[in-house]
Amino acid sequence: MKFRRRRFELTVFEAGRHRKLIGEDIGEERSPDLFLCLPGLLETHDSFDEFISFLAPNARVMVLDWCGRGDSDWLAAAHDYKMSVYLSDLWRFYTYAMGVMSSWAFTGQGERDAITVSKSARIHLVGTSMGGLLAVMLASGKPKMLGSVILNDIGPLLPWSGVFALMTNISTAKSSSMNTLRGPDLAKQLDVDPQLLRAVRQPAHLDLPHENRLSGVDFSDRFAAVTTPILVLRGMDSEIVNDSVVKRMFEIHPLTRIHECPESGHPVAYSKTVCEAIRHFIGP
Repeated sequence: MKFRRRRFELTVFEAGRHRKLIGEDIGEERSPDLFLCLPGLLETHDSFDEFISFLAPNARVMVLDWCGRGDSDWLAAAHDYKMSVYLSDLWRFYTYAMGVMSSWAFTGQGERDAITVSKSARIHLVGTSMGGLLAVMLASGKPKMLGSVILNDIGPLLPWSGVFALMTNISTAKSSSMNTLRGPDLAKQLDVDPQLLRAVRQPAHLDLPHENRLSGVDFSDRFAAVTTPILVLRGMDSEIVNDSVVKRMFEIHPLTRIHECPESGHPVAYSKTVCEAIRHFIGP
């Protein structure tokens, strides 16, 4: 099925140089629902292909490549890759999306339609693993027009067993199977900067607010600050969102819903069933 697809560029100026963030704007341009898709640690935009195929006929979808991934520019050195950098880029992406949703109607057929869509417009963050953590960090700032947050197999606590599994076996952009890192060959396969394979396994990469506890890496304060509904897609064969994490999620965020995915690891595939659950979650 063919959709309206448009490539866009966001320019970032930092450390005396410009770099480009590349994304795609896909689907129904006049939809009041816009999904911002945030890939995982070593994923690119094509990790959302199934999601786009299901949602784009009736909604608008934007997907972004983080720096050093896919079509976006690489950073100068491995130590430049940090989650705080991605979060700053996410704010740029979100600001761009708000501008698009606020202004598109002026090219439409009438002022009445523009007012209706402007009042009903909602932006939904769909984050896979690391993308989910970044979505929560942004949502904790309570940005305008945010309708919901959908988290793909990530919660307020990263158990140490799950952290170890992620650092040892990184999910590929093509499937949810786990592969051992193999340097430049894997970087080429994943379409990422080879420096990322070193950077993401350094403690300095995770420079967002958190606490290290005996049970794992804790982001509870940020999750508790989110006021919009959250849907967690839980891979039942994953070590990331276990029973203790689910219990903690309900304690700190009463507007949480869990969609359990049997025989699924980390992350959850965006199957038709999962996409239908997301569509049902956001409602009419």
